[in-house]
Amino acid sequence: PGDLTPGRGGIVQTVMIFSPHADDAAIFCGGALARFADEGCRVVLVRVTDDRYDSVGLPVDETVARTAAELRDAAAILGVAEVVDLGFETDCLADTPLGAIRERAVWLLRRHRPQAVLTFDPADRFEDNRDHARVAQAVAEAFWVAAFDKHHPEHLADGLAPFAPAERWFFSRRGDDANRVVDITDHLERKVDAVCAHRTQMRNVVNQYRLQFRAAGRPVPALESA
Repeated sequence: PGDLTPGRGGIVQTVMIFSPHADDAAIFCGGALARFADEGCRVVLVRVTDDRYDSVGLPVDETVARTAAELRDAAAILGVAEVVDLGFETDCLADTPLGAIRERAVWLLRRHRPQAVLTFDPADRFEDNRDHARVAQAVAEAFWVAAFDKHHPEHLADGLAPFAPAERWFFSRRGDDANRVVDITDHLERKVDAVCAHRTQMRNVVNQYRLQFRAAGRPVPALESA
């Protein structure tokens, strides 16, 4: 996939994924991340929000603790080398200044210097999750802003320098206009295992479907029992 040949020129390639929520990485590209890791790439997973509302019947503090722990479990399954938590309030990024998210993305790009960056597609006009769209927009801008020596000169105090990644990979709920396909046949089971590791958030997803089917007057026994 791409030109992510590990060890090229004696350098281990780094892949960085910006995941708005803990479970997005596993759901949307877990198989690709596992493949990159198996091929020798160093995978860095950045979770932008704290997922504090992504549970059913749990208090916020317990939700935050569980989703963080389950993210580490999923990351270990996929072979992720490092997890970074930015801690923005979940489901509220539309109200967060875009520049604040972009600055953190620029800092991380300069710090980890990835060859490839993955995130949601900023051109997906059908994406109704504002956290997804906001991260996509911020990272797309950070991709080129990180190379400018006059953007965020305060980063120099952290020993960082301007940097430009070579590739950007976008994913979305839609696949009909994809221009790159990654074969994850050998990594599909690990992807599924990683998704299932997000137990707290998966229960929340099941509950959403459960409520939708109830509203339609068509309860599904399997969802009710789950």
